[in-house]
Amino acid sequence: MAGGRSVRRRTLLAGAGAALLGTAPLGACTARPVRGGPADPVAEARRLLAARGRALVAGDVESAAAGCVPSSAGARDELRRADAAAVRAGLLSWAVDVEDVEDLGGDGGARDPRVRGRLRVRVVGEGREVAGPWGAALVRSDGAWALALPAAGGAPHPWDLGDVRAHRVPGGVVLRVRPGGVVDEVTERVAAEAAEDLPAATARVDAAWGPDWPRGTAVVVVPTTALAARLAGLDPRRAAALDAVAVGQDAALADGAPAGVRVVLAAERFARLTRAGRTATLTHELVHVATRATAGARPAADGLRPVPRWLSEGCADHLARQGLDVPATALAAPLLEAVAAGAAPAVPADEDFEATGARLQVAYAAAWTLVTSAARRAGTPAVTALQRRLGTSPERGGAPAAPLAERLDGACRATLGTGWPDVQRTWRADVAGGLVGWGP
Repeated sequence: MAGGRSVRRRTLLAGAGAALLGTAPLGACTARPVRGGPADPVAEARRLLAARGRALVAGDVESAAAGCVPSSAGARDELRRADAAAVRAGLLSWAVDVEDVEDLGGDGGARDPRVRGRLRVRVVGEGREVAGPWGAALVRSDGAWALALPAAGGAPHPWDLGDVRAHRVPGGVVLRVRPGGVVDEVTERVAAEAAEDLPAATARVDAAWGPDWPRGTAVVVVPTTALAARLAGLDPRRAAALDAVAVGQDAALADGAPAGVRVVLAAERFARLTRAGRTATLTHELVHVATRATAGARPAADGLRPVPRWLSEGCADHLARQGLDVPATALAAPLLEAVAAGAAPAVPADEDFEATGARLQVAYAAAWTLVTSAARRAGTPAVTALQRRLGTSPERGGAPAAPLAERLDGACRATLGTGWPDVQRTWRADVAGGLVGWGP
């Protein structure tokens, strides 16, 4: 970088409680004056964040805000509002793993250094901390370092979007978000229904996948897909195509197990689903929570996911849709219509699940029929064993390290009793036959 040098330092900033992680600049926490100039920035950042975290976890919003300098007239009030909302949500833990401190201005430079890292937050009712990116500028104030709170582009939490009401039930907690404190009837109804369904959905995942996952999931209900997109860091058009969105960085925590996942429901879209569809969607997302919590395999040298998306999405749909009184031809309609129009059934690529419109609908239908075709012949436990085998690291009994095609074929033979080419041939025959005999 011209005119400066980049300095990167690794450390751990940790505390109990949480700093506000809003998407608007809210000011800087003032640091202790130090004789002879600013103190070490990393040490001051650690002290500032730990003090603020202790205050928040104790529910002391005034003390949490006392050490912060507002950047505008209304910033302090907004800071206190979001802090109070976080406390009401049941804020339980907070920590930032700092990945680097970058000096953007060099010696005497004009630009403030930046702290970047990974935030880990947990509320009461969540079984695991949820991780996400975090960043703040270090600024000088009265001869000391101060820590500016994240500006636009940060990863928000539910309390950054409005007031939050928590409803804790067996299986986790439902967080209903009220932007501006406004009560939206559709959002309230969806949140109440999610709280009613969460215990049973958790039990269904236990029965199908097993109990070796932290059965504490936060389901966040927001009024609009635009707010869901903000929480998930997605393009709004992409979020508008999804019935639910998972939030949480795919990273390991200190114990080596994966970080947690929150499920975000946009009430304006979720409410349009049938009652059975809403139940299946919530169960589908909990399957993802469970499978990620028990996954340990990392991407291979070729960069591909250890578990292809068609398997993870297809397995989640297969487990969620069992027992639904809906014809298989209706559930697979996008794929069957594409085949009737002349397209050959194709195993979806990972990138197909990042699309929108017909391509995305066909990808999900293909994934569900592919996994269900295998389960009809080898049994549902066999397809869940297939996902476990691919998702588990080799040293823990998973599929041996190899290119994905080899791992997939070997895992199919070990769990389904037949190779990957045979699985595909059987599936294509099922689709070509219109899923005759699959039933509702």
